[in-house]
Order: sequence, then structure tokens, then C-alpha cells
Amino acid sequence: MMMKHKRILALFLAAISCLSLAISASAASTTTRKATDFRDFDRTAWYAEAVSAAVDNGLLYGKSATVIDPNGDMTRAEMAAIINRSFGCYKAADISQYKDVAKSKWYYKDVAMAVQMGTYNGRSSSTMAPDAPISRQEAMTVVARALELDYDSYSKTDLSAFSDRSEISNWALPYVRAMVGADYIHGRGKVLAPLNNITRAEFAQIFANIIGSYITVKGSYDKDIKGSVLIRTDDVELKNLTVDGDLIIGCGAADGKIVLDNVQVTGRLLVWGGGTKAVYCNNGSQMPAVVVARVDDAVKVIYDRDSTLAVIDTIKVRITERAKQHKETEVIFYDVSGLREAQKQLNAIVADNQIDITAPAHLYALVGATDVKAEFVNNSKSDTYKIEIRRNKDDSFVADAFELAAGKSISTITLLETAEFGNVDCTVTVTAFRDGKQIGSMQTELVLHAAYLWPKEVQ
Repeated sequence: MMMKHKRILALFLAAISCLSLAISASAASTTTRKATDFRDFDRTAWYAEAVSAAVDNGLLYGKSATVIDPNGDMTRAEMAAIINRSFGCYKAADISQYKDVAKSKWYYKDVAMAVQMGTYNGRSSSTMAPDAPISRQEAMTVVARALELDYDSYSKTDLSAFSDRSEISNWALPYVRAMVGADYIHGRGKVLAPLNNITRAEFAQIFANIIGSYITVKGSYDKDIKGSVLIRTDDVELKNLTVDGDLIIGCGAADGKIVLDNVQVTGRLLVWGGGTKAVYCNNGSQMPAVVVARVDDAVKVIYDRDSTLAVIDTIKVRITERAKQHKETEVIFYDVSGLREAQKQLNAIVADNQIDITAPAHLYALVGATDVKAEFVNNSKSDTYKIEIRRNKDDSFVADAFELAAGKSISTITLLETAEFGNVDCTVTVTAFRDGKQIGSMQTELVLHAAYLWPKEVQ
């Protein structure tokens, strides 16, 4: 989902009480170093806020004890390290194929973790070029991958304001469009400079544009959060608050439990961490979209009844292809079989050889037992109906075509792709037959909502 850019100082954690940890803008940072400790840091420069936040939150380290080098080119290894620190990455991939990444180098594990997360590919099948400067379009690509931006949603982003847009490489174009469309990149005036190297300060600014605060300490938080927040530890509870941006559960949550209790998220819930112990959305928690991206193990996102009722008409859910490799990874909605019956009825009536359809805005299909209904009535017992449900975007089947006798109803729609959750724009076609001959056909559009059925109350 699109979010507007908000320049915000990094948020620090307040002193911890036994029962509640309130988020504050003035508490201790995650490192003992400050940007002002470095002699080449200019507190009057355009980058001062962003670099200070990056240092305070443990993302950006000095080149030495006295040099932060804000205007220096960032290397590919340095950026991998910052991404990993930000998300709390801890698992590493086998990178033995990259012959230029020596195990003795400080960045070996960082590169391996970046490959594991999927933010990094090699310059070739055998080279990573960790010491090489990273270009601005490469940096945009890495960040867009880390944020799991929906590139299709930004495919029409207008880049005409940038005179050098033709310099963007074809492979980078979807990522650049996404970063500009999400308002995370504003360019250098009227140019994007995609082929230029990105400086350490520029990259710090990108992260300041995206993440307003970090949660790095276990506990309960109950204060509204301005801007996107990234959780990089486990056993965290957010309660009775609003996140004005994305809520990102980083890799650092590992297999631990994350609880959202009456939490309103204006952006996406992006899940890189949390295990089968689950990310719980309880007590009416709402967000317009969920993206599940964890690649190293399974994770469950579970909605209780109140939260299911709050979001099921509007939420968009996406599980990435790599996340789907773990079969236990699921987004689970509480049993919604009792949802507003009128919204679950698809009715057809035949009169004077004409077919008339009435349908709700949404039709619910749950993977498991359900009572989604389609009911067809008329004045002739010889009438039958053929029903097809297809995706609008590619005209593919969502549910098997089936025939129904007059006066009968179905209670279950079997989805062809049960891995697709959330709202699917569909066209329902109902064809009426009398004595075996077609007498009418009509189409109507609706949103098919596919969700898991959780048969017991979630504890």
C-alpha cells in the first residue's frame, strides 16, 4: 500500500516498567555511539537527522572511531549490513558459490544473511562484489525487496518528472517505480541518478523516510506510533494504539509471539518474523493489507473473531512465493460462517425465459466447512443452472463450474487455488437451462473472499 513520506526523528525506547513499555521519542538508543561523536559529522547538513537516527538505532557504524564518512560511497557489503541490522536478521544462507566473499571478511555473515532474506543477488553466478560501491538503482532494488512492495501496484508510477528516467535499467525499473510511488525516493532535484553510487548519508535518508521507529525490547506498548514501525525482537504486545504507517515484524522476532490487541494499522502488516506460536490479531485489530514474507521457517497470522469481522470485507492478504514453501505458513481467520447472511447469498430467478441475478458485494468462500450459499428458484422444475466463477484479471477459474437443479442450493464453494487469500475480483456467470436448452445467461461482478476456517476459539 502507498504511504506518504514522513520525516521523523528516530524513536527511542523509554524506560521499562513491569507491565507496560510506552514508546517515547527521548529514551536511550540502541547503541552507545552518537553521530556527534564523529569529527566529520556536520550537524547543520541536510543529512543530520537521518544519519543521527541511523547511528542511534544501530544501523550505521563508523568507518573508524572518529569517522562516519556520510558523503562517502556506500559499498554493497555495508548496505547488506544495514538492512540486516534494521530487520534483525540472524540466519545465513550458503554463499560458497560467491568466490569473492572471503570467510575472513567482516561482512561474510552479513552478505550470507542478505542472500538468505532475498534482498541480495550476486553480480554474477559466482561474484558478489561486496567491496564495490552500490548504485542508487541497486539500492532501491534492495530496499524494495526488503519491504516486499507490490510492484504491480506501482507499475504505472509516473517518472516523467525525472529527466534521466531513460537511464534506469530494465531489471531495476519495477523497483524504482515502487520506491518512487511509495514516496520513499525523491531524487536529486529533477534527476534520479540511477547509475550513480549512493552515499552513506543518502541511504540513511531512505531509511529515515521509511521507518519512523524501532522496537527492540520485549514488552507491552500502548502509545500511538507516528510513522512506520519495525519490530525486531520477539514477545512484543501492542495494545490499544494506532500505527500511522506500516507495521513490520522483522526477522529478529524469530519464532516468538507477537500480539496485536486492538491495534489499528493504516498501512500494511509486513511479517518477516514470528513463528507458529503466531502473530495474533485480537480484539478488533485492523489493517488494510497483510504480506507474509518469512523465508526461513513457517509463521502463522491468526485473527480472532472480532478482528476477522473488522477486516474480512476489505483486507488484502499476500503470502510470497518463498514463504509458501513452508506449508504451515498460514493466515487464519476465525470461523466467519455466521457473517451477515444477506451478504453471502447469490440468487437467481427465471421468469419469462429471462434470468435475473441478485448478488452481494462480497461472497465468502472458506477453506473448510462453510455455509456460503447460492440459491436458485423458478416456476419450472425442469430448470437447471450452470455457475462459473472466474478471476477478472486473467479470466481463470476461481471455482469449478457446477450445475444446480431448480429449487436447490449449494453450501460449499471449492476453490481451485486455496493458497490465495484475501479479496479476489471475480465475475460470476449463471446460465439457465430449461429442458436441456439454454434459455438465458447473465453475469455479475463480486469480490470472492477466500479465508481459512479456524474451528476453535483462538487462545
